[in-house]
Amino acid sequence: MISKLRFEQRACFVAGQAKSGTTLLMALLDSHPELLVLPEETAYFPTVLTKYAPRGRRAQFDYLTEQSLSNVLFGGPCKWGKRNYATFPREKFLQMFERAAFDPANAQEDLLVLMVKAYAATLGRSPDTVTRWVEKTPANRNHVSAIVSLFPHAKILITLRDPRAILAAQIALERTRQTGRFSTYYVIAHWRVAAKLARRVRDAKVPGLVVQYERLVHEPARTMEEVCGYLEIEFDPETVLTPTKVGRFWSGNSAARINFSQISTEPVTRWERELSKDEIGWVEWHCRDLMPEFGYEPRLSRRELRYFVRPIRGERPREYLKSRAYSLRDDWIRGAVERV
Repeated sequence: MISKLRFEQRACFVAGQAKSGTTLLMALLDSHPELLVLPEETAYFPTVLTKYAPRGRRAQFDYLTEQSLSNVLFGGPCKWGKRNYATFPREKFLQMFERAAFDPANAQEDLLVLMVKAYAATLGRSPDTVTRWVEKTPANRNHVSAIVSLFPHAKILITLRDPRAILAAQIALERTRQTGRFSTYYVIAHWRVAAKLARRVRDAKVPGLVVQYERLVHEPARTMEEVCGYLEIEFDPETVLTPTKVGRFWSGNSAARINFSQISTEPVTRWERELSKDEIGWVEWHCRDLMPEFGYEPRLSRRELRYFVRPIRGERPREYLKSRAYSLRDDWIRGAVERV
């Protein structure tokens, strides 16, 4: 069904947190003929419209094409070495986007919309064939009000996953990437924000659809049928149950470096084998008040100080201190709000 909305208002944004299933969801939507899916994150709302807005359009353009994860679509280096766009006309995309971005006639046009239009033109897609265009940046969870303000007809998909599974995935990711910046605080803080957003969506206070990772992999057909219904597009099992990226088969971005030939349920319970009791305790110390709402029952009977104090695997001393300090700050703020 072709939308009657203007092209710029046919937006769909995916939000959640890292390792919560946002990339899998995008891969399942990627080849749908009614959708135009940007294959990489733009950080448009979290970064382009915040940090770079005061610096002007050129700085915003340069960030999108040179620094954001979407830079690989313009010929930039892949940050994590697992993307292959050798057959994608990157130079053509860059030229078309730059021409549109700095055309005086487009001075008032939104930069993300111009990027999406350039992407469609690069692929030879007519805007008339696009029911929804889709952008994914997990940190969109922090900018839903801004998204709705700029794109009042936007569809919003929020992914949510067991926070213990996310911690296990992030530990595995740090083991392979060795960034030295692994933050256990951000694992739980981002989850709490995503969970509270999911709650607001379920309470109909915010427009959107919650997609839980566990249900997505256990019941992919039923879940994707709901997603397609929400997006007002046809549900075609052969298309939306096969993960692709720019139309090519996609084997996943497993933190454990496992390639999958189809949607797999294996990551759902991996945390049970990989996390120690103290690591489970760290997550449940911070998230146990929200977890049951989404079917994530705490494993431990109560909070114990050692769960808060003991370091997590892969956590450097500096990040350890920051995580505990930020956690105490948040706990104090929550207490102050409750007292009011």
